Amino acid sequence: MKSGLPDAVIRFGAGLGFVMTYALPVRYNIGPEGRWWESVRQSLSHLGAHVDTRMGPRPITVGEYAGTLNMPPAVVDTFLWEQNFVRNPFSRVKTLGGRSECGSWVYRESPLANRQLHVMLFATDDARTDVYAHEESSSVNPDESVNHVDGTGQNVAVGVEWARERLPLDVRKETADPPAGPWTESVAESGDTD
Repeated sequence: MKSGLPDAVIRFGAGLGFVMTYALPVRYNIGPEGRWWESVRQSLSHLGAHVDTRMGPRPITVGEYAGTLNMPPAVVDTFLWEQNFVRNPFSRVKTLGGRSECGSWVYRESPLANRQLHVMLFATDDARTDVYAHEESSSVNPDESVNHVDGTGQNVAVGVEWARERLPLDVRKETADPPAGPWTESVAESGDTD
């Protein structure tokens, strides 16, 4: 699926994301203290929907559920940072039952890696954090950015498996097998109508 933005704009955005992530690699920007990005990301995602629907909020899907971390989101932020994940401030917002995710993080094997593990965090009512995941083209590699925005090559099953290998997750929900394709091949979580 092609986005509505010109490829040159997408590549420029990836370059900007690369600079924000790797030229300013400080905790306040891309680490645990970067939680301030979440309100910015909310606004950007809602505004972006008017430019290109693929930039606007979207519902999380059942197939993307990887598991639950037995810690609250603020502690998860620190834990992910220690595991070499970085905050993903320009990710489109995901929703679950009408509420927005509380964090978006990615793991890349190198700054210009072609692929990334994207994990999306949702606070639970019992001070834990549900983790949803997919594997995809890197959002900050200009050579991969168009594929990233278009969802070309995204793989939910690989992302869920990768998250379960890297993180100490408890699988607390019965879910369908994650699709070996993009999130659009799964169904929205129960109660989410976005």
